[in-house]
Amino acid sequence: MTQVVALHEALERRLGAPIGQVASSPASAEEPRQPRSLHQRLTPTQIEALVAAYRAGVRQPILAERYGIGLTSVKKLIREDRQADPAR
Repeated sequence: MTQVVALHEALERRLGAPIGQVASSPASAEEPRQPRSLHQRLTPTQIEALVAAYRAGVRQPILAERYGIGLTSVKKLIREDRQADPAR
């Protein structure tokens, strides 16, 4: 348990503030939070365009950057499209 306390104190020294205050700092409160759901972050039209671009040969990392989402999210959208229409 003393290691946990020591780690906690070291983090507070490093951050220059108590850990509880860091989480509720005004800087982080001002940043708008992006919706967590992938289908809330992209419109159906954007998803269709992403999948069409992938089918046309655009690489997944480029699509992730272009649409401002993670690579895992791009892969998920492509996988969902394949499951919806296995003939593709």
